[in-house]
Amino acid sequence: MDLVSPEDYASLPVELGQKFVAFEEICRRNLNSFITSETTPNFDQLIRLQYMSMVAAAAAECGVDGLEFPWNLDEPYDGFQSFLLKAAGVATRFRLRGAGKPDEYSVRLANKTRGRIEQQITKLRDIIVNSDLPEGQRKGLLDKLNELSVELSQPRVGFGKVMAILAIVSATLFGTTSFLSDAPNAIATITSLLGADRVAEDAETERLGPPPQPKSLPPKPRALPAPDFGLPPERKHRELDDEIPF
Repeated sequence: MDLVSPEDYASLPVELGQKFVAFEEICRRNLNSFITSETTPNFDQLIRLQYMSMVAAAAAECGVDGLEFPWNLDEPYDGFQSFLLKAAGVATRFRLRGAGKPDEYSVRLANKTRGRIEQQITKLRDIIVNSDLPEGQRKGLLDKLNELSVELSQPRVGFGKVMAILAIVSATLFGTTSFLSDAPNAIATITSLLGADRVAEDAETERLGPPPQPKSLPPKPRALPAPDFGLPPERKHRELDDEIPF
């Protein structure tokens, strides 16, 4: 049982830091869904080890330091808890670095665009429900469309996630009688709407220009030189000593 599906890999961001964040989030979410009150301790331990192994490998591939697999664990559960906290801390740092900075491969959709895309998703649902596909495939495609609706509810919609879902839907429906109806038009409309909003977003960003740079602090004032009474150094000390009244 894998924590990350091929579709999940296809939906990962391009930038390495955000790729690690998304990968760790997928692994942690599936880890929590796999381990239940009905699973055995051996199964739970295997899933935890798989999580640590995969996240440690992702960290190494993405250039993330300080998140190595904890070999030779005396207390496996304590080692897992420590690793989980470290992974959460690393992900938090990357999230903070990317906060407020739009992802090159995402778009903030207008409310009107979201509504129009949901209309196309509804069309795809009807096509899948009325298709001649086996029940298992129909359920799988409907689950993917649910994932697409969840992605559309995010503040920024990732192109990779949307395109991966649409590719699965298209490939599964291709060759069936259902694909010959409105499926290609619905898929093309969704991609077109995403692209149009991204073009509008880029144009608005260019119109506003870069954000203002914070003003630099003025240089510190230089210390004033010591007063010079025009006396040689040795006379200065001697005459000042003579003036001391004790």
